[in-house]
Amino acid sequence: MPDIRISKEHTYFEKNGKPFFLLCDTVWMAFQKLSLKEWRELVRFRKEQGFDALQISVLPIAHDNSVGEDSVEPFCMKDGKYDFDHINEVYFDRAEKMLRVMQEYDMIPFLHLFWVNYIPETWAAAKSPDTVIPFDRIEGLTRYFLKRFDQYQPIYSVSGDTGFETETVVKYYQKILDVMYENHAERLTIFHLQPEADPPSVLCEHPQYQFYSYQSGHGAGVDGIGNPGPDQNSMLVFSRQFLEKKAKKPVMNTEICYEGHGYGFSYGRFYPADVRKAVWRSILSGASAGVTYGAHGLWQFYESDALFNNAEFSRMPYAWQTALRFPGASDAAFAKWIFEKYALWELCEFRTLDNYGGQVQQGCAKDKTVIYLPYNDDVVLEGDFSDYRFEAIGLESRQVMHPLVRGKKDETVILKTSLNEDILILGVRDNF
Repeated sequence: MPDIRISKEHTYFEKNGKPFFLLCDTVWMAFQKLSLKEWRELVRFRKEQGFDALQISVLPIAHDNSVGEDSVEPFCMKDGKYDFDHINEVYFDRAEKMLRVMQEYDMIPFLHLFWVNYIPETWAAAKSPDTVIPFDRIEGLTRYFLKRFDQYQPIYSVSGDTGFETETVVKYYQKILDVMYENHAERLTIFHLQPEADPPSVLCEHPQYQFYSYQSGHGAGVDGIGNPGPDQNSMLVFSRQFLEKKAKKPVMNTEICYEGHGYGFSYGRFYPADVRKAVWRSILSGASAGVTYGAHGLWQFYESDALFNNAEFSRMPYAWQTALRFPGASDAAFAKWIFEKYALWELCEFRTLDNYGGQVQQGCAKDKTVIYLPYNDDVVLEGDFSDYRFEAIGLESRQVMHPLVRGKKDETVILKTSLNEDILILGVRDNF
């Protein structure tokens, strides 16, 4: 398995000593639902596309699920509830077999240990109170998970969709981090957050919390009762939130809008162009260590005509076999290819350009500049870029164009090309 570490600059990852951009897919319910044959086909396909890792929830997500006939539970059942004192070894035996398949394809497991419904006094525990794990079982279960899974060299997330609502919630997470630090301090560890969540400093400063992730999510600007909520500009706020933390760490968006997912509590669905927009605006606002794609129906392995318990927010999923082939996954992989081809790890200045409705984003390094435009247009940049060579890539067609550039005093205008699609402009200082 690859050796994944954080760079000395604390801004990106290294794989076997070389910089790399971490591209993940979302398959939360894989351990509960997939056969080994189905799993192998999925892992191989995503590997061929260029993905590095797969995000899996170690335990099933209670409030956002559609349980199938062949689903396996991680604990024995007692009076219709999980008996947390009696682990179902069959579940974890199968999970290990699935991780061995990932080893065969040099894929990184990204394991989320305790989804938010298993932690008391959280928004999800209120929806699924029978799934809350008693505090006196958290340490033992954490040690059990680590004993089972650490040999597969995963990245860990302590949480899933957490909001750090109370001191009790933080107490649970501190205990989990302490156990991990005591036993497996070398494993990269994060928190997977609910949109707008802000981890308290006592967790940010914990040595086991090694990089930041946030979720820009699936919001369309309203919550479930019609009040204002997160929208598809939220990554600009969240990237800045974590870049400004006292403890400097790499930042990535681990849940962009899922392709095919409904606009949260609203009519509409996210298309490939929305995925590309979320990917590039995350990267060019500072979440440049990596990104996680998701397809609605794949993450929970939905089967056609099954019941689904969160359609009010997400709308009904697609069959997972269909969602696996959505084109946005290839767009996300193309973003990784561009990032690594142009060696964009040095990006350190990020800004939203004026006069484009807050939608055009720019990232800069010493000798490079990158601009994302959701709609093709002339781009006006401050400064003299006369010694730069520019290329414009159509992100839908993947055509490469060479835009005309007009320079004025203290201003550079990059003229739009003939491509009618979302565009990424890359400028590199020409040293010849």
